[in-house]
Amino acid sequence: MSAPDPSLYARLLGPDWERLPVRVRRLHGEGLARGHFTIQRGTGPLAALVGWVCRFPPAGARVPTRLAVRREGEGQRWERAFGAHALATRQEVWRGEQLVEWHGPVACVFRLCPEARGLRYEQVGAWLRLGPWRLPLPRLLAPRVEAWVTDAPEGMRVRVRIGAALVGALLVYEGQVQPEEAA
Repeated sequence: MSAPDPSLYARLLGPDWERLPVRVRRLHGEGLARGHFTIQRGTGPLAALVGWVCRFPPAGARVPTRLAVRREGEGQRWERAFGAHALATRQEVWRGEQLVEWHGPVACVFRLCPEARGLRYEQVGAWLRLGPWRLPLPRLLAPRVEAWVTDAPEGMRVRVRIGAALVGALLVYEGQVQPEEAA
C-alpha cells in the first residue's frame, strides 16, 4: 500500500515543510480549525462597493471563525466562515513552485516563505480569468494581499490584509485559530 500524496503545501515547500511548527502544518493540510477573528473593512464608497462585489465578511470583533481545508483534486478548497458569513477559495500549484489562490475570477499568486515560527505569503502577481483567458492585472488594478500565520502558545495567529492601489484598504482579518483533532 502506497503512502498518500503529500498535501499541496508539502509539495510546494519541499524540505521546508517539515521545519514548520506542527500546528502550522496541520492548518495547511486537510482539516478543521476554529477560533475568533477581528474583521475590519475598508472605508469609503469604492471600498464598500468592492467589498460587496467580493462578498467580504462584515466588520466585527471576536467573530467566531471556522476554517475547513479540503483536498480538491491536486489542490485545496479553503472554506472560511466568519460568523454566518462564508468565504471560499481554491488553492493550487502555479508553475511548479508558487501557490495560486482563486476567489471567483480573480487569482493571486504567492511565493511561500517559511519563517522561524510560521509562514508568510509573498504576493508576486494577480490575474483575471475571462473564460479560457487569463489576463495579468496591472499593479494599479490588482488586489494586494499580505498574509502570515505563526505558531503561538494558544493556537495559531493569522493576519490577512487585502487592499488595492486605487481603493486602499479593503479587508483586514486577524485572530487565532486552533486546529481540531481528527475524529
